[in-house]
Amino acid sequence: MEQFESVISVAQSVELLSARINRRKALATAGRRVRRSVVQMHDNPNKDLDALMLGDALVGYGNNMSQNNMAIMENLMTMAIMEANYEVPGGKNTRAWYDAFIQCLGDLGCFIAEDGYTRYSESARRVDMDFVISDIVKGVIDGVKAGVPGAAVLGAVVNTTIDGLKRDEETMRLFNSQVKVAEGARLSVIPCEQMSDGTLVASSASIRQSGTSSNGGVLFVNWQSSARDIFRGKSFVTFNPARYEAFRQDIEEYLGEHRREVLSKRFSRRKRA
Repeated sequence: MEQFESVISVAQSVELLSARINRRKALATAGRRVRRSVVQMHDNPNKDLDALMLGDALVGYGNNMSQNNMAIMENLMTMAIMEANYEVPGGKNTRAWYDAFIQCLGDLGCFIAEDGYTRYSESARRVDMDFVISDIVKGVIDGVKAGVPGAAVLGAVVNTTIDGLKRDEETMRLFNSQVKVAEGARLSVIPCEQMSDGTLVASSASIRQSGTSSNGGVLFVNWQSSARDIFRGKSFVTFNPARYEAFRQDIEEYLGEHRREVLSKRFSRRKRA
């Protein structure tokens, strides 16, 4: 795993996590309201519920992920999303939000193999969100697959995650309500997998769609793109789960109180009609 190890030491990650938690403790007043979803909550990932909504992000676990490593990756992503929401409230400055998200993952000890945020180029008048997401993920994979054996499996994970969402009508409705904003939509799809040597890998394809012209339809079902701008964030990260033990207690105690701020719903990535 040495090739994909973070330059931040485990001790530094522990210190950085503690500092983040301490900064946010001031918000945890007795009367603070925590948003709860109206749908039934499931507290732990498992092989049946192998995908989830974290706010406006979809996370899908690959077939090789152990339940323990599902929980580790979920906790890393949850913490990073919560921190980005805290540092850039409201979500309108998507570039700053994305940068805060990536920075937190780095502080937690993830190795950032690639990241970037650019305007997405699309000349067609109609844009299929499936294509945009898949295209971003494919671009990330093409950029790193020579150096990361097995990276290509993330393409299949992202496709089945979106497919599972489409087939779960309740979750699809909930997701649409989460990602649509007045200016358009913001969403991320994060496929995760476990490599044969135990390394955890994930790619984040993030989109901010703004403008005034759309067909008003459901995400992933062709949006009209005239007068629209699509910005994308893309990243590829790896994580050595052995690092996690050093701060497992701190992050899990903290997320135990705050997880429901972002966890909306678990569903099956492999659901069939």
